[in-house]
Amino acid sequence: MKDPRRYAAHLVDHYLGARIDAAGPAPGLREAVIDLVAAAIPGHLEPLMRTQLDLLTHPSSNRFPDAYLADRATAEDALQKAAAGLRTALAQAGHLVNAQAFERGTAARLRDDSRPALRGELARIPRPLTRPGALGWSLDPAPWFSDNSHQEQRPWPPPGLASVADLRSLPEGAGALARVDDGPHAGWVQIGLIERQRTPARRYPDQPARQVLIIVGLEVADDDPPSGTLPLSQAPWQLWTRPLQRLAPALARAGAAAEHLGTTDQALVAVTDAGATPMVDAPPRRSGPGLPPYVLAPAASVVAALGLQPTGGICGFSLSDPAGEALICRQWRGHLVHDGSFEPLLPVIAGADLLIRPDLFTRLHALIGPSRCQAGIDVSHRTAAQDDDMPDDED
Repeated sequence: MKDPRRYAAHLVDHYLGARIDAAGPAPGLREAVIDLVAAAIPGHLEPLMRTQLDLLTHPSSNRFPDAYLADRATAEDALQKAAAGLRTALAQAGHLVNAQAFERGTAARLRDDSRPALRGELARIPRPLTRPGALGWSLDPAPWFSDNSHQEQRPWPPPGLASVADLRSLPEGAGALARVDDGPHAGWVQIGLIERQRTPARRYPDQPARQVLIIVGLEVADDDPPSGTLPLSQAPWQLWTRPLQRLAPALARAGAAAEHLGTTDQALVAVTDAGATPMVDAPPRRSGPGLPPYVLAPAASVVAALGLQPTGGICGFSLSDPAGEALICRQWRGHLVHDGSFEPLLPVIAGADLLIRPDLFTRLHALIGPSRCQAGIDVSHRTAAQDDDMPDDED
């Protein structure tokens, strides 16, 4: 490798950048980590990475295997070694700190947080059929061409997509939102939905990669939402785990939140920073393998206005009130297909939705005002050639 340090800096930024930034004032930490990674590249990282790729992939493959590889492991090892000497480095610079408090606080900020991935697994369900009627065409998922190249291929984009491609909100307003038909949450209202459907590019016969992305979210607006925007806001994933009084004290009062809902145009569904797939121009949040592609949450104003708290015990993404479970985010991923080469089967459907208990939806609807409730929607499709960029969740 011509420039090990440049490659090391890329690995550190890619895998550890957000965690190092969260450590706060840590003089020399990033540089020390980069130095350790660069030193490990020739004798450790390169030969181990080469062996892993030889064992885990086919010689004709250009796809990285779904595994914890040497590049990530080397970066993590370097961070742990460098951080272990951080307090000594501060002391040498003349900054003496309380040893136990400093070590505990630094470890908390630098640790690889596995909770979003664990909660994502607990929230997983088989792919549900719940979605607005206008999206009924999307129940037939990718791939849109047959495994048999001699058969007639399905049309692209899917025929029903044109009926919603230019819509920013559904004409029926909040009445367009779907309700769960059966199961433990029968009757609950789906106030948020995001689903990505895609097929991988094929080498033989040549086929492009294809993708459809569907987003639905409850919004508050006096007029039609602006075109070019998404029916989603952004929120920290800790809305599912910490009381709102700790996250946003200014919004925690129910009266202030209700007034905010009644007067301010806003998206009431948020995509959180726990997902591996960012929805805006921001780097993915790297908190370890296993992150679900998307994690939705209610806006903080909804949590405050309805008096919701994180559900106790072992659970997925769930909020409760005195009557019990009140609002949940479900996860799904599957529909395995083959890309025509020697790769394993790939899950090409990934999605999440946000469900609210029907009595709370009625209450929320009344707080907002029926005329201001919008069912925002954004549906797009994309085609990419074999060498074009259509990133995976971990890219």
